[in-house]
Amino acid sequence: MNQLHIALQGFESLAPGLNLNLNAELSDSIEQWLTTEVCPVVDELGQSKRFQTTVLWSVNHLSPSANTDERRLVVEVERKLVDLAAEIATFIDVAEKEAPPGDQKVSEFADLHRETAEFVANKPWFDLVCTQDFFHPTQDLHLDTAKLNYEHTKTFRERNIQLPLGDYVTRLLLNRVDYWASVLRRIADAASSLVPVGPGKSERFKAMSRVQSRRIDLDHAVEKMISICNEPKKQRQREAATALTLVYAAYSNNPRLDWLSGDDSWWKVGGSIIRSWIRRRGTMQNQVRDSSGVIVLTPPVQESLCDPSIIRHLAYSLQEMKHFFAVDDDPLEIIDDAVNRAKLVMVDREPREVWFNGRPACDAIWDNQVASWDLLWKLAMKPRHAVDHEALSKCTVKTFRSRRNRLGELLGEESGLNGIIETLPRLGYKLQIDPNSIILLQDDGFGNLKELSSSSK
Repeated sequence: MNQLHIALQGFESLAPGLNLNLNAELSDSIEQWLTTEVCPVVDELGQSKRFQTTVLWSVNHLSPSANTDERRLVVEVERKLVDLAAEIATFIDVAEKEAPPGDQKVSEFADLHRETAEFVANKPWFDLVCTQDFFHPTQDLHLDTAKLNYEHTKTFRERNIQLPLGDYVTRLLLNRVDYWASVLRRIADAASSLVPVGPGKSERFKAMSRVQSRRIDLDHAVEKMISICNEPKKQRQREAATALTLVYAAYSNNPRLDWLSGDDSWWKVGGSIIRSWIRRRGTMQNQVRDSSGVIVLTPPVQESLCDPSIIRHLAYSLQEMKHFFAVDDDPLEIIDDAVNRAKLVMVDREPREVWFNGRPACDAIWDNQVASWDLLWKLAMKPRHAVDHEALSKCTVKTFRSRRNRLGELLGEESGLNGIIETLPRLGYKLQIDPNSIILLQDDGFGNLKELSSSSK
């Protein structure tokens, strides 16, 4: 916490210069501040599991390899984009078949929009999420190399110039979705003018009804995605933590980033790009008074200067870090924070609690289910490893299976948690879940909840 105060005080001494004529000397001081005062804060924060999971939220929850509700929502939005585009392409075919010979309006519409509708219907992107955006945003549509379209790429990049430091992975996911959804909505709006006025019996009317239905489906899925990704408190903390991590990668002399995915080259290459965003080369002119006291502009010169808006953004991000240093005394706040960060949360205090995917795992009173709790706790302590009867309290080979069956009854056959408990013949059982998706909270004997680490983390 002392390092955080030092960094914030350092910004206060630099801040007045950001509002005046920023020069190379002040930019040098700002970069020195980033290295000597901001980086130590991030270095300390980087040892916190809460900070790590906040920074990696987008990679762990949205990427193609993720098995999360958020990832399933990405796939759903992708499917609904493709469905709407395909329905628009079908509408164009129907409109052409129904149109009388020489109908210029339909012909022009088809010539203008068929190619785009069919392009999107064929899912031209590798994925809507690109984890390579983490350190240096690609600022493109992540298109399949066999389906490149430079006009779409150019238009998209013009909408994403100078993105501020932060969670590029989530931000560019939403930007890609918004781009394709906007393209399809414009075509759908234009298509409605081709539907004849009157009773809806024509094939064209029916085709347009299907287009509107697909559009509503897409809008609902996109709204849900935005609400999850942009939940105010979480988004604010994620953007701040990620922005500071990028600065740490770029300016620390010896960054400890082994907790990040990817090898060292990933962030070493990105570091130079990040520095070029913070300190940019451009033309500068100062205001001075001439011999008669009149304010005039000096001749333009090429200078490499820090961007004041980015520096202020980083100072704001430092303010957000107070949340990570603060000690939450309220157990309910600790549990709520854990549930927001992890897939599986177990709370070992009276009353005991089990949360899975943001909801109570079942209606069981765990304090009355000691044997089942013991089995689930031991599985959570060693995710992806076999747990046999010897690891449990007062358990024999004969009673081991009955304990597993009882746990299954408590969770329910349709339970997602029950479904990831895997049977290993002659070895026991295994909880098939990413260790980083588990948080175990235990009473320290003084009424405080402490976060434990599983043996696989």
